[in-house]
Amino acid sequence: MTTLNDRMVAVQWTPKKMINEYLRFNFTGIFNSVFAYLVYELFYWINLTDTYRSQSAWAACILIGQVECHYAHYRFTFGSAANYLASLRWAAIIYTSILILSTITFHIMVTEMEIYHRFAWIINTVLFGFVNFAFLRWLAFPPEFDKSLILTLDGE
Repeated sequence: MTTLNDRMVAVQWTPKKMINEYLRFNFTGIFNSVFAYLVYELFYWINLTDTYRSQSAWAACILIGQVECHYAHYRFTFGSAANYLASLRWAAIIYTSILILSTITFHIMVTEMEIYHRFAWIINTVLFGFVNFAFLRWLAFPPEFDKSLILTLDGE
């Protein structure tokens, strides 16, 4: 079994490459976040439950956004050639784990800390952004399956 460091060396994943990918991830994430925010506002307006209105809207926006986000990152951020369904499965596991953790923190911010729900939305999105990037990059979109890397190896 190879370590993460071995994988990073094998695909020449340098700090510069990581920063470039993280910037691309965030650029794509801007569009994903706008989409998710609109879904959030829609479900907040619908009011799924009176008791946990903002929390249920948060959970709905994350669940719906999972598929949209996965496709955007698969296609545009990482240019992955990995098996789409296997990649989607990993992404769903990561997004669902993040959903659970972020919904708990969202609930704490809104209910316990009394932070305005729209500010809590922004804080949570930023807080879990890099965690999402790291896990998605190495599990859902392995760099070993980047189209650019495969083309480079085929050319040698």
